[in-house]
Amino acid sequence: MPGLLLQFAGSLAAVALLVFGAYRLGFVREARLAGEEEARDIAGLAPRGFEPVALALDRDGRGALLRDAAGRIVLLAPHGAHFVVRELDPPARAQAHGGMLSLMCERHTTSLVSLDLGDSAPDWAARISALG
Repeated sequence: MPGLLLQFAGSLAAVALLVFGAYRLGFVREARLAGEEEARDIAGLAPRGFEPVALALDRDGRGALLRDAAGRIVLLAPHGAHFVVRELDPPARAQAHGGMLSLMCERHTTSLVSLDLGDSAPDWAARISALG
């Protein structure tokens, strides 16, 4: 019995060490955009030379929507401690309620995103609806 207790304590200590290591390496922090410049830099990773002409940043930096001159819309959505760039296509749907925009992207793993866009939420919902 003392051997099992020692094995359990050792396993518990090893798990605690792994959790502490992940925390120190930054794996548990939430993705946040520092501002519009960072959002534009990340959106530059979108395919086919995306150059944003309009941008809406979530009030807490939890995501952004960007539009280019051709009318394409890109979503920056949090994925762990980083952001993924998703070009929205016609199956995407958006609804504005208050200052919040709820966005459903059926073709991507980021299926439901809510962004606090303030007064611009209805305009972005209309633009996304016009994609189809």
